[in-house]
Amino acid sequence: MEQATKLNSLQLFMVKMFEKQLDIKQEREIKQLLSDYFAQKIDEEMDQIWVEKKLSQDDLDNALLIHKRTKY
Repeated sequence: MEQATKLNSLQLFMVKMFEKQLDIKQEREIKQLLSDYFAQKIDEEMDQIWVEKKLSQDDLDNALLIHKRTKY
């Protein structure tokens, strides 16, 4: 039998916040808000990596041309 995982403070907050039943539209809007938040965080991190590694558009274009798959 698996051991139950403890909820962190954010998870507990979310459970309490959503004790009330939401309609489908509200669920979709909240899911979109969360998706947008994490997409923004990924963009910020990628921008930081781009600057730190001094990447250029040429670097990106060259990376698209590299074949790195292995043969089976």
